[in-house]
Amino acid sequence: MSPLTALLIDVAMTACWPLIGRWGMHYASGVLFGTAGLLIGAALMAPAVAARGRWRALFHRSTAPTLMAMGFFSGTATVIFISALGYTTPANAAIMAQVEVLYSALLCSYFLRERITMEQAAASVLIIAGTGMIMLHDLTSPRWKGDLMIIATPWMFQISHMLSKRLPKDLDAVTLSAGRVFYGLLTMAPLCLWLALHDARWSWAPRALLILLVQGVMMSCLNFLLWYKAIRGMDLSKATAI
Repeated sequence: MSPLTALLIDVAMTACWPLIGRWGMHYASGVLFGTAGLLIGAALMAPAVAARGRWRALFHRSTAPTLMAMGFFSGTATVIFISALGYTTPANAAIMAQVEVLYSALLCSYFLRERITMEQAAASVLIIAGTGMIMLHDLTSPRWKGDLMIIATPWMFQISHMLSKRLPKDLDAVTLSAGRVFYGLLTMAPLCLWLALHDARWSWAPRALLILLVQGVMMSCLNFLLWYKAIRGMDLSKATAI
């Protein structure tokens, strides 16, 4: 599969995330739902990680710190994003999250030395204008809190992605995805334990488990695999813009 094909499939899949997160918030807190999804993703990737000894990279001193940082930033951003859907609408979340293109252009230009094209600059201006209009409209509604939380997440995702670009080229999408999931779980574990001891929302209803399964398979497994397949073969800023 080419990087572009992987990216296009991933874009279609990621478009469903606000809806999946909103449904999940009906049954569990954002932290528990997001972390449980990571746990499912880790279980699904475990055979591939073990089969070819990829697990060694997760603990090697030359790669583990970077993978740990990837897991921290992406895990934190995921939980904030899902939790924000308890305050704003999936439609608003999808639009506000497009500010990631701006973060990506600026961060990739500075840290990865990727050139910003005129098209990317124009897209960034339009995104700023659109985001500003929505924020001004929502300042008088209860959605403003969720909108602000959504805007706060893209830079964390981008830091995680940039870190992956700095890792050795011989690390494939499976290894990068597994590292992100594994260390994301470690990041969230203390908070999940605290919430479990303080009666956080959680449901074992069949519908709740079904949407959790969808979150784990689509967003914490396939999404990661496709994304890293894509950005290993193209500029991060261009992948984000698409």
